[in-house]
Amino acid sequence: MRKLVAALVLVGCGGDGGTGIDAPAGGIDAPAAIDAPSGGAFTVTSMAYADGGAIPAAQACASKGGMDLSPQLTFANPPAGTLSYAVTLTDLTNALVHAAIYDVPLSAGGLPTDVDKVYAPPDVPGAHQTNNYSGTRGYAGPCPPAAHMYQFKVYALSTPTLTGATMTTTKDQVVTMAATNLGTATLTGTFTPP
Repeated sequence: MRKLVAALVLVGCGGDGGTGIDAPAGGIDAPAAIDAPSGGAFTVTSMAYADGGAIPAAQACASKGGMDLSPQLTFANPPAGTLSYAVTLTDLTNALVHAAIYDVPLSAGGLPTDVDKVYAPPDVPGAHQTNNYSGTRGYAGPCPPAAHMYQFKVYALSTPTLTGATMTTTKDQVVTMAATNLGTATLTGTFTPP
């Protein structure tokens, strides 16, 4: 059974985006595997927060008291013909794409907590991450000066890799390249700094 791994990248607004804090003991939450579309709506959910809920402090940047941990995501009911995913995180308050991960194979069921912050994260085999708003790879948590709304958008793609993407592909280019897709699913949350 192939694992369907969907990747996520969340990046916040402003702030230092720095980490330096290790993930908490207890390991990484892995999503359930999905072999094939099972009908119903294409969805993305997280154990970290419900759609429309508050993004936990652990996902925020260090300067806002966080640990810069990307949240776990689970995908369900991908459209027929899906071969890979691309995932973006956008600050809806500023209409600004913060980060992206793509080439996530239809072989896991989502994304684990705290995806490795490198171009080709070993904990999401096959996937690739763009630079985030701070110029580094992968997740950089919310760091806004006031309450902001964020949205993860998962694109179901009919190709195993994002056509034309390279190591220099930007997060905004991922949005353009993924515009032709089989369907999308979203997870929205808010973050208010302490």
